[in-house]
Amino acid sequence: MKRLLVILLMSFPFCLAQAQSYGRPETFGGGPPDRWMVGAEVYIWGASVSGDTRSGDSIDIDFDELLEDLEMGFMGTLAASRNEWTVFADMIYLNASDDIRQTVRFRGELFRVGADIDLQGFVSTLGGAYRFYETDTTRLNLTFGARYLWLDVDVTGRFDRFRRFRIGDSDSVWDAVVGFRGKTDIDERWYLTYYADVGGGDSDSTWQALAAINYRCYRYDIVGGYRYLKWNFDRSPYFDDLALSGLFAGVKFSF
Repeated sequence: MKRLLVILLMSFPFCLAQAQSYGRPETFGGGPPDRWMVGAEVYIWGASVSGDTRSGDSIDIDFDELLEDLEMGFMGTLAASRNEWTVFADMIYLNASDDIRQTVRFRGELFRVGADIDLQGFVSTLGGAYRFYETDTTRLNLTFGARYLWLDVDVTGRFDRFRRFRIGDSDSVWDAVVGFRGKTDIDERWYLTYYADVGGGDSDSTWQALAAINYRCYRYDIVGGYRYLKWNFDRSPYFDDLALSGLFAGVKFSF
C-alpha cells in the first residue's frame, strides 16, 4: 500500500506543472467519429487472495490461511474506441510465494507441518462495449465479453525430517460476462470511473467491481482505486470460491 501512495504522490508535481488543456477525448466509449482512438492503462495492484477450499483426499491444508496475503500484482488495459463502440482487453498477472507452519490431519493423525507455497495466476477479460447514455458530465457503457482465469498452486513441505509431501495443480476457466462501465466528471481535472460485471460458464459464477478516482494531466491521467473479483466453483479440486481484492494505482494515456 505504501508503494501505491508513493507512486501517486510522485506523479502529482509533474502533473501540476503542465498548464495546458485537458480536453482530449475519452478513450473508452468516446472515440471521434472519423477514426479509432487507442488507449492504454498500466497499474500496480496491492492485491490479496482469499477463498474457501475443498479437503484433499490424503491431506487437508487450510488454503484460507495459506493464501491470506498476496504481495503484489500488475494490471493493464488496452482499448480502442470509435463513435459509441469500444473493444478492450483487460489483464492481471499475480505471482506470490510464502511459507507457513500449520497443524494438519494426515491419515487420522495430527502433524505440525512446514510448507512453501507458490501461486501464479493470470486473469483476462476480453470484450466490447456500447455507449448507451451520455450527458455533459457522465458516460455509461454496456459491456459484454468473456473472462479467463488460469491459476497454478504448488505446495511443498514436510511432516518431519523423513516424510515429505508435494501438492501441485493448475487449472483454467472461461466465463461469459456482461456489465457496465461509467465515467463521471467532478470538474475540469478530476473524474470518477466505475465498472461492474457478472457472469458464469466453466465456473459456477463470477463477478467483479471497480471504482477509481482520476486526475487529468496533459498527456496522461493519474489513477487510484479499489478492485474486487470473485469466482464460485463447482468442479475445482481446491477452491469452492476465490476472491482477489485490493488497492491499485497507475496511469492511463491515449494515442
